[in-house]
Amino acid sequence: MTLVVAFVRKAGNFSELVFASDSRLSGGDRNDHAQKVFQLPRSDALFSFAGNTKYAYPLMNQMIRAIEAYPQSLDRRLPLGKLRAHVLRVFQQSYSSIHGLPVNEKYPDDPDNFFLIGGFDWQTATIAAWVLSFDKKAKRFTFRPTLKKNRVCFVGDDTDATKEAMRLTYERLRDSGKTDEEIDMEPFEILETMIKNGKYDSIGGAPQLGKSFQHLNTVLFQVMWPAAGTGEIRPHMTGRPLLPMEQSTWPLYDPSKGFYSTRDSSSVLDVPSAQYWDSQSDKGFLP
Repeated sequence: MTLVVAFVRKAGNFSELVFASDSRLSGGDRNDHAQKVFQLPRSDALFSFAGNTKYAYPLMNQMIRAIEAYPQSLDRRLPLGKLRAHVLRVFQQSYSSIHGLPVNEKYPDDPDNFFLIGGFDWQTATIAAWVLSFDKKAKRFTFRPTLKKNRVCFVGDDTDATKEAMRLTYERLRDSGKTDEEIDMEPFEILETMIKNGKYDSIGGAPQLGKSFQHLNTVLFQVMWPAAGTGEIRPHMTGRPLLPMEQSTWPLYDPSKGFYSTRDSSSVLDVPSAQYWDSQSDKGFLP
């Protein structure tokens, strides 16, 4: 259930952190309206998850409440590296509190989740991101830095899918004559491809997309995508197509056209071409 990607995108003279994922939850049936990319309350970081929601949603909610309740974290005085440590402690506390286990069971089921957390760290003046997961032997949540050696990281509960996504991304970069330092939206394009080809049944629904910027802000995007059933290209928010009467002020990403703003637009389906953001410089952001 889920393919998530984090990558550092070159945007003119600046770099930005991009998180993206599919929208499918699977557990006997399929739910393609599941949010998986989130803004944290402190506004400088993004969060995403892959794996079973039995643990993912409770842990994520406890993390959000912990950030909201701690002023130094909420107003970003707490650097991202220390936020990561705080999140690990909250996760471990919540896991260790599980009780009422079956007879002769010493520990709860091992969480099979992967969590991505990242943003621009003011303390180091760099983009920072980590993968959090559960060490089954130590029975503890642990972390590893990512986006250090490679500027793109796919995580998910299907290792074949993550390996294929990484391979396809670097093949595309190589075919385009690009290096890691020149990534635009290629990892997102690979995510699109893997959603559309249906090879992995646990990966599906509309893509979700968020960005973290060096000015310590984050934003989530609507994504233009074919609606299930009709195939009509509709704006999707966190995996769900907007209803005909709904409008959103969230900026949009159209895979065929790039990023653009909905400001001063009467309809997200009728945005004048002059409002399109330049795909390299994102000129005109914030919307």
